[in-house]
Amino acid sequence: MIHLQNILPVIIYAILLAIHYFLSRTGNKILGLIVPVGVIASLIYMYQADIIHMKLIGVIIIGIVALLFLAEEWQRAQKDK
Repeated sequence: MIHLQNILPVIIYAILLAIHYFLSRTGNKILGLIVPVGVIASLIYMYQADIIHMKLIGVIIIGIVALLFLAEEWQRAQKDK
């Protein structure tokens, strides 16, 4: 049986990508900043609260990769509009 603890982050990130894509397709380009700001804020919070047990460089790399995914999603949504 799959543990919910293992699959829940995947579901949350899929929902975040869907929300980001929807917000990026609207006419207002500023709405596309909501999810990236939330992702970075949550990474900072989780690092400060020691929820994710990583060194700072690991958190920075995860943040950069997440922003690259979100930027690509934003660009794709702008083309599809």
